[in-house]
Amino acid sequence: MLNVLISGVGGQGLLTLSRILGQAALNEGLKVVVSETHGLSQRGGSVSVFLRIGDSVMAPLPPEDDIRLHISMELIEAARYSYLHNASTVLVVNDKIIRPSIPGVKIPPKEELISAIRKTTPYFYLVSASDMSLKLGSAIGANVVMLGFVTYILEKASVVTKNSVMSEVLKLGAKEINARLFEAGYQEALNKVSDEAVESLRASKRLEHS
Repeated sequence: MLNVLISGVGGQGLLTLSRILGQAALNEGLKVVVSETHGLSQRGGSVSVFLRIGDSVMAPLPPEDDIRLHISMELIEAARYSYLHNASTVLVVNDKIIRPSIPGVKIPPKEELISAIRKTTPYFYLVSASDMSLKLGSAIGANVVMLGFVTYILEKASVVTKNSVMSEVLKLGAKEINARLFEAGYQEALNKVSDEAVESLRASKRLEHS
């Protein structure tokens, strides 16, 4: 059983990201349950989505101590849900802070957020997805960059294949730019992700069949 948490704020494409990953897993013959559990998906609101992948999945929500992959589109939201991390959690975070819309709310400096998050898991990857997207000509493509990054990890862990995810990405339209965004994220992971992080996710599949 692979339990995935996707977090961020409304307008960052979280639901698109979760739908594509879920459909790619279905295409591989796996059982998938997706559940949006907190917040509202309108622009600016906190959003979290749970994605459960595996033959034995039944309940929509995973145990709080068994999040194996956390994909966060924003640093504050990554910190918000860091209490769900454990020693096996792989965390992939977009290097971006979106200030809360509530006036007067103070947020820690970026360096403090990153330092606090690092303490919650040994497998932490900070990805400049928003910046990479802008450089490639898209102001709204950070979620596709992140999708490419996590696809590399999931492919190495034998959960989905790059082709199965890419086929869903191309259904979004704007095929040329989305393919470039996806590939940029995939190549970034190729250069960053450790074998130990991949093995952590692969172990979750073995546990299901043990």
